[in-house]
This record gives sequence, structure tokens and C-alpha cells, in this order.
Amino acid sequence: MRTTTMLIATAALALALTACGTADNPPSMPSGKQGAEAATEKPPAPTPTTSNAFLRPAPEQGEALVATLIAIDPALTVKRDRAVSRSVGVCDDMRKGKDDTTVAKNAAYRYDGGTASVDKAKGALIAEAIKTTY
Repeated sequence: MRTTTMLIATAALALALTACGTADNPPSMPSGKQGAEAATEKPPAPTPTTSNAFLRPAPEQGEALVATLIAIDPALTVKRDRAVSRSVGVCDDMRKGKDDTTVAKNAAYRYDGGTASVDKAKGALIAEAIKTTY
């Protein structure tokens, strides 16, 4: 079940990151179809989602993130799944266009506690790690 969920999330992320059919890059027509037949053919509908929240990183991105967080402070990754889960909110802040100071402050808030003590400076390092590994 968990593997299926990760595969679906990875596929959804790949779709979200693909810019198909923009004005600068229109979708190509299938070969062998000409004229009216090609013009009336509809492209497949996008997969619907139930949330606008940013998806978790792909497994290899999560591993890269954990390695980077360990370099910042090993206490950040005592619970690796939690460290990756917290990155989703930070990444969502970036996606929403929040300024770097706010993103760093929110990262510090999200990662502070438990075994890690995170100030604004460490929050900025965490935010940069998330930005570069996704």
C-alpha cells in the first residue's frame, strides 16, 4: 500500500512538473493523423487531485535531503520520515512565493523541537537544502 501511494505521488509530481501544451510548446499531433481527424482528437484529461498541497519528494530526493540535513545537524534526522514530511511544508512556502526570510523562519519553526534546536540561521540552511534537493 505504501509503495503504491509513493508511486502515485511520484507520478503526480512528474505530471505537475511537466509543462505540456503551453503557447510556446504546443502538444504535437499523433503521427498518421491529418486534417479534421487530428483537429477533433482530444488530449487525455489531466489526473484530478484532491489537494493543492505540494507532494512529498521522490525517494531519491528524500535520501538526498536527509543526507544534506545530516550535514547541517544530525539531530534533524533522528526520525527520517518526519524530517522529509516537514520539508513538504517548507517547499510549499517556496511554491507560494513567500520571501526567503519567511521561508527560513517557518523552516526553523517546523524543524525545531525534539532532538534538534533550530534557530533562524539553521532554518535558512534547511530551506536551502530543501530548495536544492527537490
